[in-house]
Amino acid sequence: MQADGPDPAARGDEYGQVDSRDQLVRALQQLPMRTRTVVVLRYFHDLSDTEIAADLSISPSTMRSQLARGIEKLRSQFPALSDPSPR
Repeated sequence: MQADGPDPAARGDEYGQVDSRDQLVRALQQLPMRTRTVVVLRYFHDLSDTEIAADLSISPSTMRSQLARGIEKLRSQFPALSDPSPR
């Protein structure tokens, strides 16, 4: 009989996921406030470039520049983030 949901062993290392999340939060905290805000709004709240720029009263090009700097800083701390995402 097969249980609903994934096999517990197939889910991966849950403690490792908590550790990775903690590392990511710490890395985000090291970013300048505006850069951190842009990254969080884009990737955690899934807002568009235009929405973020309007919310922060900055130009879309400034928003994209802040985002690029933030992502580059995070990638330098997490080399696995440099791999293309399966979006």
